[in-house]
Amino acid sequence: MAKHLEKFTRPFQNSAIPFVLAEVLTNGQGQMVDLVCRFLNPAAASLLQVAPEAVQGRRLSQLSPLPALEDLSPVQAVAFSGSSASFSCETAGGQALSVTCYQVMYGVVGCLLDPCRESAGSGAPALPEAVPAAVLELDRSGLRCVACNRMLGQLTGWTQKSLLNRGADGFAALTVPEDWPALLQALLDAAREKRDADQDLRLLRRDGGPIWVNLRAELLSSRHGRTVFRGIFTDIDRLRQRETALRESLTRQEAARRQAVDLLERVPVGLCLLRRRPDGGTEVLRVNQALCQLLALSSDALADRLAEDPGGFLQADQREELLADAVRARECRLPLRRVCRIVSGEGRICSLSVHAVWDPQPDGSWLVSIACSDVSQEAAADREHRIRAQLCDLLLEHTSLLTLDYDPAADLAQIQRHSPGGRRTSRTISGYLKSLSTAPYLHPEDRRRLAGAIRRALTRPGTISGSYRADYDGNGWRQYQVSWMSLFDERGDVRRLLGKAEDVTSRRAVAEHFRQLAARHRKQAKACLASARLDLTADQTLDAKAASRHLLRSLFDRTAAACLQRMAAALPDPEERARFDARFSPSALGEAFAQGCFQCSLAHRLSTGKGGIRWVLTTVEVAENPDSLHLEAFFQLQDQSPLRLREALLEALIQQEGRLILTVDAATGGCRAHGPAAEHLPEDATCRSLSVWYLRQLPPTPERAALRKALTLKQVLARLETAPAVELELPAPGGRPLQLRCSRLEGMSDVLLVLLNGL
Repeated sequence: MAKHLEKFTRPFQNSAIPFVLAEVLTNGQGQMVDLVCRFLNPAAASLLQVAPEAVQGRRLSQLSPLPALEDLSPVQAVAFSGSSASFSCETAGGQALSVTCYQVMYGVVGCLLDPCRESAGSGAPALPEAVPAAVLELDRSGLRCVACNRMLGQLTGWTQKSLLNRGADGFAALTVPEDWPALLQALLDAAREKRDADQDLRLLRRDGGPIWVNLRAELLSSRHGRTVFRGIFTDIDRLRQRETALRESLTRQEAARRQAVDLLERVPVGLCLLRRRPDGGTEVLRVNQALCQLLALSSDALADRLAEDPGGFLQADQREELLADAVRARECRLPLRRVCRIVSGEGRICSLSVHAVWDPQPDGSWLVSIACSDVSQEAAADREHRIRAQLCDLLLEHTSLLTLDYDPAADLAQIQRHSPGGRRTSRTISGYLKSLSTAPYLHPEDRRRLAGAIRRALTRPGTISGSYRADYDGNGWRQYQVSWMSLFDERGDVRRLLGKAEDVTSRRAVAEHFRQLAARHRKQAKACLASARLDLTADQTLDAKAASRHLLRSLFDRTAAACLQRMAAALPDPEERARFDARFSPSALGEAFAQGCFQCSLAHRLSTGKGGIRWVLTTVEVAENPDSLHLEAFFQLQDQSPLRLREALLEALIQQEGRLILTVDAATGGCRAHGPAAEHLPEDATCRSLSVWYLRQLPPTPERAALRKALTLKQVLARLETAPAVELELPAPGGRPLQLRCSRLEGMSDVLLVLLNGL
């Protein structure tokens, strides 16, 4: 069999559905003269009672007891038209067959065989072309599509061949994943109960979108663990879309109803709905919890009292007057608005604002909607407003700002200026908006911009902010931050413009200084031994960096106070530690800042771990964050050891003129030579390389071997554990002996100082 046909036969290799793949042979006139069997599976071989190897690759005319060629004429139309067909035939041995065939490729036909059943005599085709149909095979490995017609391809947008290719390995490839389990379960139940299946599902179209279909699957056969269904797919996509839209609409309506009921219960206004019957009786339809709380009654008790007498809560002196007003409002179809005194269920007298509306009904009754609110709360709010206004006036007396009250209709501005000393000056300016273009107290570059901002505030609601420069005192230009708020009337026109302007010159200078300080701190932190940014007000560590993980763990903590304690603890000298605490504690830094001292420093020694000591210069700058108004401290610990070392070496060279001085790293053995004699030594020297260089100049003697051991760094360090210095007399080739003295550098135990005399 050709390899290009294997993909069409693979699904039927072990299938219980009898399947034959045949190629049509034609003459010069296009008429079928014979068929060649390209493939038949074991199920078809068993049905036809032939051996697969005896049939495969041979012509029909050479075989028996297969059907006669004239009985297979529908195959020719299917092979060259691309349609499908179903027909009955009979083998030479008398075996009646029902054949369903479809085009695999041009001139090649796939045939599904089945012994004729009683239903086959009805003449209904196995795969009708009028509706989308397919043959599905279900077994333990899953569900496969073994045949389909062109109508199913048109429904899904796939070609017939593509559907067979995708569905041969599993029908799940044609189904929306969410619908696959339900479909599989429905077919399993139908196979188990020997009945047809009916299931709604979504098929995947070629463009990737789903389409809703109804599958009516007829059970054809069930044997050897495999079940075959013939399914008809009906397009129900529009129906499901309408169902979905209807369901969503009902959901929205129910949500709106619940929202309305919830809103009725949540509004802070007492509400009730009454029905006034033609006979004069009252029916309570709805009361909310706000009204129950307002009248201090439960919902049932309130409904009973309203049904008995709606005016029963009114005081006697207002009852008749209010009821008469209610009758007149109902007859005139006007709402009723009154403030009246009522007696609550607790016996408390309070004033209520009542708003009632009457709505006539066809049966002659009236729906009465009533809203009530306690106006005593408004009085309390008015008192609170007056208190806040007085407090605002008190605050304005101690601030430096300007307030603006502008009437755009009259182009009239009322300006008040508040000074920190409590002095208040007021000024009225006519033609205010026009005067801004020539106002001498405004900076020439800001006049037009300020006027434009005011015009924008007159056309839009809300608050508009901006900045400008002005000189109101004749003491130079100052920076002001201004904001305006528009007030609108009932027609939506601006009736008033309120504004305030605050002098922010000093604030901006402080903010700029803080920004520069933070930027300088970040830049210099890379060259420091350690650095930290501490929030002293919130007691937080905002940022911390160190040259090593050991320093980072030992110096810093989450809180600012803990950081400062750890820094102090890293000082080996108790006196230096006391000076550090006295200068850099949170309270000391706060007091210094309050007194105008923003920067301080201290030189001290610092333990760096593993016995290492370094000279360090700790500097701190304190500033107020303009955003949070918190006091922040910027710490930097700069390594001063090289400077101290250079100072010590300079002093030693001055005092020990004529000697060669070496500094040796006790950990690595690296050496640096200082003094006039340094030019005689090799570059990038180490203790080992200098020792080898020196010993090579001496003749091989027992003394040279002993000297080699004594000059090792390990031996020198061992002797320094018990003695302050190591002194050696070294023989010199052709000269007087050399005097060598080695000791630890004071204050730097990890550095050795070597003095060599005699060069």
